[in-house]
Amino acid sequence: MKVHEMTVGENKTRIIRLEDDVQDIDSRLSDLEVKHIDLMARLDIILNGVKLIAALVAASLGFDVGIEGGVI
Repeated sequence: MKVHEMTVGENKTRIIRLEDDVQDIDSRLSDLEVKHIDLMARLDIILNGVKLIAALVAASLGFDVGIEGGVI
């Protein structure tokens, strides 16, 4: 059984399609990196807010709550 050998033109077309796919994947990866950084920043803000609320509640109840960087 003979295997179909690709011509130069077919190989060139295949290479162009693969390069387009790689560019698309690179673009998607860059977008995901930006979204990840944004999400991590938002989660950090939420976490700091929760820490502040916990410290305020604890302070109003007369407890000392250790928070990174000191006691509020």
